[in-house]
Amino acid sequence: MMEGQWKIEFWGTRGSMAVSGKDFLKYGGDTSCVLLDWGYGLLVFDGGSGLAKLGKALALAGEKRRVDILLSHMHMDHIVGLLGFNLFYDKEARIHLYGIPGDGGSFKKSLETVVGSPYWPVGFKDFPADIQFHQIQAGQSFSIKEGSGAIKVSTLEGKHPGGSVLYRVDGHGRSVVYGLDCQLDEEMFGKMAEFSKNTQVLIWDANFTAEDLRRHQDWGHSSWRQGISLRKAANGKKAVMTHFSWEYTDDFLTEQERLAVMEDEASLFARERMELWV
Repeated sequence: MMEGQWKIEFWGTRGSMAVSGKDFLKYGGDTSCVLLDWGYGLLVFDGGSGLAKLGKALALAGEKRRVDILLSHMHMDHIVGLLGFNLFYDKEARIHLYGIPGDGGSFKKSLETVVGSPYWPVGFKDFPADIQFHQIQAGQSFSIKEGSGAIKVSTLEGKHPGGSVLYRVDGHGRSVVYGLDCQLDEEMFGKMAEFSKNTQVLIWDANFTAEDLRRHQDWGHSSWRQGISLRKAANGKKAVMTHFSWEYTDDFLTEQERLAVMEDEASLFARERMELWV
């Protein structure tokens, strides 16, 4: 990696639930998980089913850098990969988990409800890794420091049933915005455009097409066409669409991507294992 460069890898591109089969090989079938390698450490957006495969790859590579996992919210498709994250079993691993409180409870207790009895045979207390929990509130900012490097993480409250938090990471003259599970109305569009201003990469929720979005009002999602409008309003360099409906096949998404690129050459659709350099 060149000095100061960041690498983004997509390990999960689906929303709601994972899918498999021959019709889902091109764009992938795992749920949301995106890795940002910022040089001094590893930052992971969301813990969908793709996190389990990412964890296996990091373990095989002997990765020992600090890992920070930023969870957008507590819906199952964004946390299920925690159940199979290999680095939890590595006593040398340093893992930090961030997220907003669950309904009426703390962030840590919400995760412990899923990772542990009665839904899973082992819980966080059983893992030898050094695991730290950070309960955050949408709107706050914090720094992640490792060695001589540091990045700033900013947050914004999304519009999604049960709540969600959107993330922006800045450092070394670079920025990435992660905006999944967010429904755009006029007010939210303005907030998101300001939040994403001049970002290098906008990772956006393209769960539905514009047509399907009209049939799924108040589901807390958006479309690739809204993502294009947002990128332009924010003067973002690139928009990457992801969190595709689990019902959308490769053929369908290929046609949607063709239409999107015709409207905006700075936009593309994420594929699992796709890499971007920032």
